[in-house]
Amino acid sequence: MAAALGRRAVLGGLALGALAKPGLALPTVARAARPKVAIVGAGFGGGALAAEVAAWADAPLDIVLIEPEPGYFALCRSNLVLGGMKTRPSIWFSYEALARRAGLRLVRGRAERVDPARRTIRLEDGTALPFDAAVLAPGIGLDYASVPGWSLAASERMPHGWIGRAQFDLLNRQLAAVPDGGTIVILPPPDPSRCPPAPYERASMMAHRLRTTGRGGCRIIILDCKERFAKMALFLDGWERYYPGMIEWLPPSIHEGIEEVDPATLTVRTGFGVYRDCALVNVIPAQTAGAVALESGLTDRTGFCPVRPDDMSSTLARAIYVLGDAAQASPIPKAASAAVSQSVAVAAALRAQLLGAAPAAASYSSQCWSLLSPGDSVTTTGDYAAVNGTMKEVKGSVSALSEPAALRQRNARESDVWFQDAMTRIVGAPEGPQGSTP
Repeated sequence: MAAALGRRAVLGGLALGALAKPGLALPTVARAARPKVAIVGAGFGGGALAAEVAAWADAPLDIVLIEPEPGYFALCRSNLVLGGMKTRPSIWFSYEALARRAGLRLVRGRAERVDPARRTIRLEDGTALPFDAAVLAPGIGLDYASVPGWSLAASERMPHGWIGRAQFDLLNRQLAAVPDGGTIVILPPPDPSRCPPAPYERASMMAHRLRTTGRGGCRIIILDCKERFAKMALFLDGWERYYPGMIEWLPPSIHEGIEEVDPATLTVRTGFGVYRDCALVNVIPAQTAGAVALESGLTDRTGFCPVRPDDMSSTLARAIYVLGDAAQASPIPKAASAAVSQSVAVAAALRAQLLGAAPAAASYSSQCWSLLSPGDSVTTTGDYAAVNGTMKEVKGSVSALSEPAALRQRNARESDVWFQDAMTRIVGAPEGPQGSTP
């Protein structure tokens, strides 16, 4: 199975140990003290980087990983839980094994602000942690004012289910309670957003669960703010084949824009019409980089952190790198595989900055799997590199509308293998749970 992944798996960043091969002698820079590396966030990007750097036997570094949560809740697989293909405990991973890695100190706390001038990171309890190099991987933040009538409080009635365990659990409970014949409304976010095809995979998995639990009379209405979306032709074809009459996608040119949502009555008002008394309204708002990036002045007008394409270093501050969903590294999508790939480039940059290694030419990749129905997964892939100071896609592919069922099935298996391999390398286990499951 693992051999089937071939070159794409390596390009996706699964070979995290590639920079730490036995016998690899690298020059070091004489210092009075061990260089301090502070990593904010232990998701796919930050966690992969922490595991990689901690494995450097030849690198005398003081590594601090700052993370408020006791473990990682892999929301990139949450749609499979909604669809009934995976269990909730299977996407929870304790940080206990990661914290035991030699050379790594896990600090349970929330980073509030990075001070590039003083080279310190302030935590919410007032602690200031010094660094020689800092890596931010805080994920995304949500713009609660981006949908008229919606708010943080409203998310308790109209959940986003996009970050955090509590919101996902609320969305899952609401889906379980939808009666046959009920209406679900999904409001996808504008670009840029985390995992662009994920809202549409979510609709697919919701429809699968409803149909297989005797609720095939339900309707899922997608009121998009975009005229097109990732893998659009593949999703439209899959919905027609697997869930005829259940999923309806409407672009703004048809629904004429979202005028207001009313959490009290679960109503969505558009310029064209009103959807009243919905059984479930899933609002996925506009997104930004995580709060610590915003508070630290590391974002631009997009709300994300601009980075140099050759090493993912911030263009706004020295000695700071940003990877994963918080980075503005377009055309690289905000995907788990992209974050792991970026961690390899940042690891090489840290070797060059702190240990005197020769700079390495960075390359990046992503592969994104979307499940239309059990055993039918479609993919997009991309290879990226710095070209004349700009991030460029140098190679890309997308699943074809007409391709063998066996290929779609292999895609689904490869997605499982990638995820299991990545989590094994980061937290030491292929699939949750480990320790208590919150």
